[in-house]
Order: sequence, then structure tokens, then C-alpha cells
Amino acid sequence: MKTNIISVKYEDKFMPKTFGGKAYSYYSAIELEVGDLVIAPTSSGDKIARVSEINVPEEKIATIKPYLKLITDKIDKNTYLQTNEVLKAA
Repeated sequence: MKTNIISVKYEDKFMPKTFGGKAYSYYSAIELEVGDLVIAPTSSGDKIARVSEINVPEEKIATIKPYLKLITDKIDKNTYLQTNEVLKAA
């Protein structure tokens, strides 16, 4: 079943351009695929994150559903990985 809920893993602050650790769930206002890079809002500001799962079932996030934030921006993955420049994808 298709949902607008995704999971992301944040960029490692000590090893830029690597993504790992715990997955965090978000609503997505845009169409995304696994591996896409996005700007994820967090309590400590926006962070770059990689999509690790799409169409997350609502049952999986039932307890945290009221707290999910919204992803609205996808960034150009190739540009970021090659130059560190954050360009929003069209």
C-alpha cells in the first residue's frame, strides 16, 4: 500500500556524505525514491538525510504519528556528492 510516510537516515556529522544510524520517519509532500537526498527538519535545524524506506505502513509509526514532520525539499544528489553544494531538485 502506498503512503506518504518515509524513513530517512541523517548525514554523519563526522563523516560528511555518509548516512547511517537510526532511521527517522517523516511525511513527504513530494514523490521520493530510496536513495534520494532530502532536507529534513529536526529540532536542531535542518539536516541533510538519505531516504532509506518509502511507503512506511502507518501501523509501524502509530505511536509517533502525531509528531511526524514534513519533508518538502529534495536536493540534487549528484551535485551535492561531487561539490557539497545544496541545490533543490526541480
